[in-house]
Amino acid sequence: MNISLRQRIRGLPSGFHLLMLSDALSGLAMGAGYVSISWWVVSTGGARDMAWFSTLTALVMLIALPLTAPLGDRFPKNRVIAGGILLAMLSGLALAAMAWFGFYKLAWVVASESMAMFAWAIVFPSMLSIASELVPAARLTDALSLQKSSQSVGNLIGPVVGGSLMAFMPAWLALGAYAILLAIAAVGALRIQVPPRDLADLRDESFVDQVRSGLRVRWRIPLERSWAFWGLLVMTAYLPMVVTLLPIKLHQLGLPAIWLGACEAAASGGLLIGSLWLTHRLLQHCSRPRARAFAMWALAAVFLVVALTDNPYLMLAMFGIEGMLLSITMLIGQTHRTLAVPEAYRARVSAINVLVAKLGGMLGPALAGILLASWSLDGVYLFFALFHLLTVPPMLLLPGVNRFLGLSHDEVKDWYLRQHPEAFEPIAQTAGKLKQPI
Repeated sequence: MNISLRQRIRGLPSGFHLLMLSDALSGLAMGAGYVSISWWVVSTGGARDMAWFSTLTALVMLIALPLTAPLGDRFPKNRVIAGGILLAMLSGLALAAMAWFGFYKLAWVVASESMAMFAWAIVFPSMLSIASELVPAARLTDALSLQKSSQSVGNLIGPVVGGSLMAFMPAWLALGAYAILLAIAAVGALRIQVPPRDLADLRDESFVDQVRSGLRVRWRIPLERSWAFWGLLVMTAYLPMVVTLLPIKLHQLGLPAIWLGACEAAASGGLLIGSLWLTHRLLQHCSRPRARAFAMWALAAVFLVVALTDNPYLMLAMFGIEGMLLSITMLIGQTHRTLAVPEAYRARVSAINVLVAKLGGMLGPALAGILLASWSLDGVYLFFALFHLLTVPPMLLLPGVNRFLGLSHDEVKDWYLRQHPEAFEPIAQTAGKLKQPI
């Protein structure tokens, strides 16, 4: 059934509307910050610094995610999100101060950005799972779609703002604007009203045990274990093409920073179209597994084109298509994987998904840096595009994935608990409590 945007928004609580606003502001800040920081590094330090920067900052988030994941399950998620964003703001201020004084040392830049990576490790798990607390399960698909859309709106504007500031203004001004946007986003997050939760049982479980339990859930569920392994390879291939190699390629083509902002904005615009319209339209005509397969094969073809072309306008178009296709793969899998996990575990389990992506974000740029030492940039880009293509069949053939995606939203709710109670031993003993708001 074709459901309009107005119909999808209608009936959602005011707390979710504030979440959308906060997500849009966060996306705006992150988009502006990514373009500003990346262009400052690649234009000042070169390709080698960019590869090291991407690898080391991803390593920080990789270490921080398991340690910070339980925060969203122990404390109100709105406060966790706001606190993390404020910490990222301090990182932005430090980078702006370096640019103001003309001080560029890779170690100090990495140290400052590492503070932001630690902050986003705090924010992302709660940001990914808070919607399930604000809306009923039957509306979670609409909620996640709208959340992706609000993030895309911010990401659409942010890179243009960051690229424009870096192209026409001093670097310190662009980095300072990034910090100011984060401060506004933190205020928006604090205003989100989350339902009260009974946290007594969760706080009886030690922090270390909560970290271990999130990892154990992923390991003891065969589908999630396979999804995490192959997802790691996908991210190892994918992230260097959009995070590390893209700014280097645009810089080598002699293009200004606004082109990096334009490519990021095109991808975000594609995400917006995909989350608001294309995904829902596609699912009217085919099953979730078929829609996912189409998107993954098409996404691999898009990156082959990006790797083989030096035409900036064609690259811009490809990143717009990439955003639309990415929204399909994200929305189809994320809703089911969120609902399948008991609510009390969602923040820490969502963190494992981010951890897998960030591990790929560390391995991929490290491999790119090694290859750039002896290969041309075009050769390295083509290597990662082919690598990404080879990961598609295993992702489509995950054991049980088509059956899982074919479940209705009512059937998939707490499905992992019913199928694999051994993965949730601390909570399975009090399963009755899972039926109540936590």
